[in-house]
Amino acid sequence: MKTSDGLEFVNRESELSFLVANLFETEHEPALIVIRSPSGFGKSSLTDQLKALCSSRSGDVFCIVDPSIRGRTGSVSVYDGFFLQRVAESINNLASSTKERWPTLSDFLKERKKQSLATKDPRDILAELPTLKHAYKTIYDYASRAFAFGRYDPKKLLVSDEADAISICSAYAEYFFEAYSLTVVIREAQHIDLYSLRTLLISSESHPGPNLIIEYTTENGNFKPEHQKLILRSAGNRNQAKIIDLVQLSEDHLEYLLKNYVHKNFQLTSEYYLAWDGNLRSIIELKFRVGIGHSLIDGPAVGKTLTNITSTIIEHISNLTSLEKLIVAVISANIESINLSTVVAIVSRINPQESQSSISKAIFSLENDHSFLVRTAGRIGIRSDTISNSLCQSSFMKSLIAFSEKALKEHYSKILDGNIGAHSFFEAVRLYFRLCAKTKDALGLIWSIKRLSQDIRSTQDQSIYIDVIASAIEADPDLYRGEHEQLLTWSAELAYSASDWHRATNLLSLKTERTPYIELMYACSLQEIGRHQEALSIIEKLSNITGSIEITIAKNLITVMIIGCQGSYSEARLILNNLIAKEEYSSSPLIGYAYRFFEIVDGLDMSREALKESVCWFGRHGLEKSKAYSQLALAMLLARSGELSKAQETIKDAVGILSGEVIDQHIVLNNTVAVELLQDSPNFSICYEALTKALKFACDDFSELTILINLSLSYLGSGNLNEAVRHAEKCLIILDNHDFIDTNIYWPACFNISLVFSIVGNTEKSNEVRNIPIEKFGFRADDSAYWAFRFGVTSDIPESHRFLGGRDWHPVYLSHWLIDLEGLSLLKAKSH
Repeated sequence: MKTSDGLEFVNRESELSFLVANLFETEHEPALIVIRSPSGFGKSSLTDQLKALCSSRSGDVFCIVDPSIRGRTGSVSVYDGFFLQRVAESINNLASSTKERWPTLSDFLKERKKQSLATKDPRDILAELPTLKHAYKTIYDYASRAFAFGRYDPKKLLVSDEADAISICSAYAEYFFEAYSLTVVIREAQHIDLYSLRTLLISSESHPGPNLIIEYTTENGNFKPEHQKLILRSAGNRNQAKIIDLVQLSEDHLEYLLKNYVHKNFQLTSEYYLAWDGNLRSIIELKFRVGIGHSLIDGPAVGKTLTNITSTIIEHISNLTSLEKLIVAVISANIESINLSTVVAIVSRINPQESQSSISKAIFSLENDHSFLVRTAGRIGIRSDTISNSLCQSSFMKSLIAFSEKALKEHYSKILDGNIGAHSFFEAVRLYFRLCAKTKDALGLIWSIKRLSQDIRSTQDQSIYIDVIASAIEADPDLYRGEHEQLLTWSAELAYSASDWHRATNLLSLKTERTPYIELMYACSLQEIGRHQEALSIIEKLSNITGSIEITIAKNLITVMIIGCQGSYSEARLILNNLIAKEEYSSSPLIGYAYRFFEIVDGLDMSREALKESVCWFGRHGLEKSKAYSQLALAMLLARSGELSKAQETIKDAVGILSGEVIDQHIVLNNTVAVELLQDSPNFSICYEALTKALKFACDDFSELTILINLSLSYLGSGNLNEAVRHAEKCLIILDNHDFIDTNIYWPACFNISLVFSIVGNTEKSNEVRNIPIEKFGFRADDSAYWAFRFGVTSDIPESHRFLGGRDWHPVYLSHWLIDLEGLSLLKAKSH
């Protein structure tokens, strides 16, 4: 059988048999298979063959997702949810081609339209949560009132990077994962966004769920660090997880393909084989060169292609017509795959005499005669990384690509200026940003920032723009100094507000204008990634600045965050007491953070009262977002004290304030569930639905651990002991290797995990887990009497914890131990 590249499938029989066995031997959980190799080794050929074999045997449906991203990194990172959206797009395309009629996205939305929110459980905690990253309420609201028009047209939803589009596409894909038996193949997964990867891994960890096959291109045999953590943690918690490292074809099979597709009498020498890098694109290129009339029958000509495919493709490109070169340049310049209509518009703008018919014929030739392009669902992209890299190295294509970039920027800037249609607008924002970064157009970036700042903050994923600007600045810092310092500040603030601490730190380190505002933001970012001594050094350098109460307070608050998390509670408490006691500080909004940070050093009663004061303080000074973050923590402490109604009211108020935010929704979801778990009769099914959503957005080990603890308790409460144990095991994996320094989490984590193992009858494991924090750290300094009771040292429940101690478990929550950007921005005026 021929594969999608047009070559016969050879020399992968053992790998194919291994894949088939793993797919058909998974009765109780789906398979997770990662196929890893350098570019061109035949990963897609292998999965093409697997699809053909499995479909003929069992009728299983394969959803193959190719994102059409070729050889691009850095400033062209995809947005959060991009790959999952491509899954939804592939499922939608399959819906009309399968024997069993599947619902299309349009059908899915029509069905949801019938389900009114009024018919849902009034205690449904998810119905009140922010929906920018969660499809639950979005589907009901928007599908019911604007089902098939404008921005909510299903075709636009499948390609838009807006929050609601991602939410709806995610819900559509996850519906299929649970309702239908399918195998999802993700190609070019080295580019995958973390939200999509988390979602796919979580969906495939238990039945029902999809078999997941990941094609991962890597030249050194390693995953990217951010991918490795997620993949290996998921693989370590399941039986049916395999990683296959493909090796290049053997010499005789390479010769076989050359004889069948290039020249039947060709004899491959060992010299040529040893010089070959394993890239099957070499054979495809030779095949198409012969197909368009080039003579490549002699050994040196074939050997040249095998040993240097890039130079051969560059030579091939040089023989294209001028129109074909222009089309390839436009598609390459666009970075992502591009709409056919946009290609026609740009080519016509550059070369008005070309007709639409001639452009269409040239695209057909590039796709079928030269094999440079690939068409998917109305969009066109470069076929492979090898071609993409060759285009970048072609001297005669560079000027044409640069010319195309200019034309594309003008095209997208007109869309931005006129705000023509929601989908076109937001795609234009993303692509315009990327093109400005790629072409080092600082003025273009600044123009778009000033014009689009509010729209950018309301999109699904701010990191799109952070990555674009950060990569551009890091590549050429001098370009963004002087009059462009504002660009650095803006992007650093965006990274800070999105909790992208590494990006914020890198950007702030490039600033030449070292105002106190910048230095304090830098110190806050450093302490968030564990560079505590550097942060303290910055604070020390700022000690000579006088005359600004806010700067003095901020310095002290950062110090408290660092030394408090390191365990110096008495010293940190003394600083906080001094801050709230000084009369001259009583008018500063920043004192609200001082009250919040008592949570770092005090137990339940005192922390609860301090958080109440923090909420009131922020409310009086108009810092609404900071108030909401304090409320999210306060709600949990109220619930632990037995004030469940007040806790729910407090959560609801915070949710109302944060409903327009795109960040930290995992905190909202987790804390809402933590309160629910302390109710007399928790709604467990809603709890693990909400926590599963929250888990997809956990951006650090501490958040992931916290969510997993509550998820394990939710399954335990519902009686699903297998899932409770599975998530408890995940918690242990994180405790064994994590990146946070606050060890207080060990106590509730080990208590709850121990409880899970005890209930399922694994007493030995339960006792082993319960001993971990005692052996590592000794007893906690805060709420020590409560933890002595929970760990069986005493039978007395302290009065402050009477309600919490009467519950079977100890739900955990997340809190903002941070000066929010809203508060930090108050220092801007004081810094000049």
